[in-house]
Amino acid sequence: MGQKYLGEQFDIHTGGIDLIPTHHENEIAQSKGKCGKIPANFWMHGEYLLIDGGKMSKSLGNVYLLKDLEKKGYDPLVYRLFSYSSHYKNKLNFTWEAMEASKKSLERLKNGYQAHLAGKDEVDTNKITEIEEKFHQAINDDLNMPLAMGVVWEVVKQEKKSPKWADLLAKFDTVLALKIEQPMEEFQQEIPQEILELIEQRKQARENKDWVKSDQLRDLIQEKGYQIKDTKDGVEVKKV
Repeated sequence: MGQKYLGEQFDIHTGGIDLIPTHHENEIAQSKGKCGKIPANFWMHGEYLLIDGGKMSKSLGNVYLLKDLEKKGYDPLVYRLFSYSSHYKNKLNFTWEAMEASKKSLERLKNGYQAHLAGKDEVDTNKITEIEEKFHQAINDDLNMPLAMGVVWEVVKQEKKSPKWADLLAKFDTVLALKIEQPMEEFQQEIPQEILELIEQRKQARENKDWVKSDQLRDLIQEKGYQIKDTKDGVEVKKV
């Protein structure tokens, strides 16, 4: 797949650390045998995600999907922010307490953006440039996300409130993808369990290529006051 879509050599190859000794070493051997080249310039391997400090496995019943997080009232973006709390080369420990803390952090982040957006203070453009460079250095330091988030919070906590700081946070968000410009009240829109179940049924129908049932479920969801949209990143749902 890599050669088909990216050519004989591409820049970055990602995967979990468990893929190193078998899959990736074998991939390198195959590529060198076929074209004499190592397929990627950089190999980025993520450490394990722990659950309550232990191994995640189906046998232990502690495997969670995004839909499980949503059923507990957590937007997937809360998990994304949670993942930024650790470097990808370090183990990350998932707990529901950590998710709740990340939910509150995302709320503070969005509210901080809105406060700057409404501000009227004058700020030193040199200071903005300096902080932006610190963010770039953190990202370029092998994706040091905890350090990058420290820079983000430095901007949020600026005493002088200015749209220029809001613009900088929005620029950071082109990397973070936390939808920082979306107001919290809109972000926290609660989707009823009934609608979530219909969405899941529609997903199954689409996977089974039952397009008639999929359309019927979409219409039913709309009748109940929710708009559903299929995107490359998944399904977006909002109240109409």
